[in-house]
Amino acid sequence: MKPVTHKPMLRPTLAQAEALIGGRATLVFEQSGMQVLADEEGLMKSLALNTEATELCGVRIIGNAIILTGESMWK
Repeated sequence: MKPVTHKPMLRPTLAQAEALIGGRATLVFEQSGMQVLADEEGLMKSLALNTEATELCGVRIIGNAIILTGESMWK
C-alpha cells in the first residue's frame, strides 16, 4: 500500500495523529516552519518509503506521515 502524506490545517492531538499515521506517532523531522510526524515503528513494520514526505523534507520517511506547518505545528 502506498503511504499517505497528510497536511492538516489544525494542530492534531496525539490520538488524531496516531489514527492518521496508523501507529505510534513520533516527531521524525523538524526544521524552522515544518515538522514531520511518522510511525515510530515504521522500519520494524517494513512499511514502504513515503516518497512525497521524503522529497518535502530531504530525509527518508517510512510509512504514512503528517506534515505540520504554521499554527498546526506541535509545541
